[in-house]
Amino acid sequence: MAIFNKIQKKSIVTLCIGLTMVAFSCFSFFGCKKQPETRLVVGWQTAWATAGQIIETLDNTNIPALYNSNATFRDFLYGPDMLEAGLGGDIDATTLGVVPIISLLAESDNWIVVCRLIDFPVNTIARTGSNITTFADIKGKKLGVPIGASGAYPYILLRMQENGLTEENTKLLNVSPAEAMVVLQQGGIDALGIWEPTATIIESEGIGKAIDEKRYVGYLAVNKSIVDNHPEQVVDLIESLIEANWYVVNNPKQTDEWFAKRSNFDLHLLGKIRIIEPNLKAKSINDISVDITPEDIALSQQVADQMFDNGLLKRKVNFSERVNLDLSKQAEENVRKEGSLMDKVFVKDKK
Repeated sequence: MAIFNKIQKKSIVTLCIGLTMVAFSCFSFFGCKKQPETRLVVGWQTAWATAGQIIETLDNTNIPALYNSNATFRDFLYGPDMLEAGLGGDIDATTLGVVPIISLLAESDNWIVVCRLIDFPVNTIARTGSNITTFADIKGKKLGVPIGASGAYPYILLRMQENGLTEENTKLLNVSPAEAMVVLQQGGIDALGIWEPTATIIESEGIGKAIDEKRYVGYLAVNKSIVDNHPEQVVDLIESLIEANWYVVNNPKQTDEWFAKRSNFDLHLLGKIRIIEPNLKAKSINDISVDITPEDIALSQQVADQMFDNGLLKRKVNFSERVNLDLSKQAEENVRKEGSLMDKVFVKDKK
């Protein structure tokens, strides 16, 4: 009997120790020390109209939380700074136009394009008094553009090729966006390849007028490790983008004010900027689409090829191989199934 009691006591002690270990294990896993969430820092440009209003909405409201997204947003003045941050691992997602996105893909295999952000125009502006009314009229004159991995440069090269303009018959000059208006006004160039909001500012001052336009596209690209290991977080972020688009449609004055305040852009001029983004004409959240279309892929590949042929890329980029089409489709399907959460959206107090 004594032996039995000793065995029984030993069994009970062993059981208690085992249960304690299990409890401690569960406690460690679920409670005491919360497992850190995967970081998702999204870079964006404060002065990029239309895209800026969408990201301002995500940054100023609780929309990401409504879709269980842990995304945070880091603002940049210029695309190159964001590219550097992405390549250096300081951010996990980028919102950029097609040209800098392709530069990012060429520099690193660690990035995947997951959805369309906006459509936006790039323009050719003819100087007032230059008698230029079509792109072909620029032949024999001085054409300025930010040369390099800027949104307008591949577009200008394409238009030159299409209209028979060459280095022999037309002078192509490197003109930065910061100096573009002054150089154009002083006659240093006769025409300029540029994007918004510079195009609208130049026209508002009477210095020049747009004579040509091409649709470009912006994308959301995410670090490959997050796409591979946490695709649900990417879907949550894309769902947030869809809701943010719908918020911008319904609150244009408020979102324009957010954009104007941070970018120091004239609110009056903001209403004159060319907007070609179809989502801003949506009648319901079901009309919002962030899918990447075959036309988007073809356009992006054309830009990538032009950039490589002109020495702007270290290697060729096969755009279709760097795109994940499934995550945006899943996000759109989820939002259409559940409907808009607009009645639960509120503006955060950042004081």
